[in-house]
Amino acid sequence: MENTILPAFNIWIIVKLFSLAILGMYIIFAFVITRQVKVMTETLTLGFETVARFLSLFHFVLAVLVFIIAIIAL
Repeated sequence: MENTILPAFNIWIIVKLFSLAILGMYIIFAFVITRQVKVMTETLTLGFETVARFLSLFHFVLAVLVFIIAIIAL
């Protein structure tokens, strides 16, 4: 059955934009985690500061890469 009310309306454009918006918010979340780990490692001496900083930075970089791949793929 053909959509006669809105023939140019495509739901997949909205799904793609929503996916990119969610991934953008996840980048902000990953950035906040990176900042929190930085503050935590400056405040506390736990013995694994370099590992925690590396993992938080790695997480942030992966979040950005996933967003870039999503822009290319979508």
